[in-house]
Amino acid sequence: MTQENKDIQSKNEPYVVKSHNIHIDADYADWIADIKSRYRSAQVKAAVKVNAEKLLFNWQLGRDLVQKKAEERWGAGVVEQVSLDLNREFPDSTNFSVRNLWYMKQWYIFYAENPEKLKQLVSELLSTGRYEKKIQYPSLDWSENMKQFVSEFPLPFACVPWGHHVRIVQHSKSIEEALFYIG
Repeated sequence: MTQENKDIQSKNEPYVVKSHNIHIDADYADWIADIKSRYRSAQVKAAVKVNAEKLLFNWQLGRDLVQKKAEERWGAGVVEQVSLDLNREFPDSTNFSVRNLWYMKQWYIFYAENPEKLKQLVSELLSTGRYEKKIQYPSLDWSENMKQFVSEFPLPFACVPWGHHVRIVQHSKSIEEALFYIG
């Protein structure tokens, strides 16, 4: 078979590597294609779950820094000390830089200053239906009661990467504006 024929064939048929002298028919090729598709889907679901859990953690750590009044209680260098302690414990993580801890605190403060307004706006965001597909990941196992808030963490936040959250808070003048970008 010429290279040109191989190229044409590869565009029309799924690529299957033969390792033994076996008969590969259309059913087998379809089955392999289905397995690949399910695996890719599982990878996406896992990434969404990991992102959601990390964001929830960042939200809670930002909340802790605010609610414990960390600087007042332990001194002005407490965020730097938290960074050192967490980096020592989790050396492979890039999440615990001093700057990132300040971002977590800033993120929490930005939204927590007016929790009722935040709940109202998130409810409105969810009622538009735009977010239903984004937050209905079976692997997340979110019940109806958990869909809106988990420990005051708005679940639509779980669909946005951390770096985007940081930029949104830094450049938004209001919760309404920030949720516009999240929505």
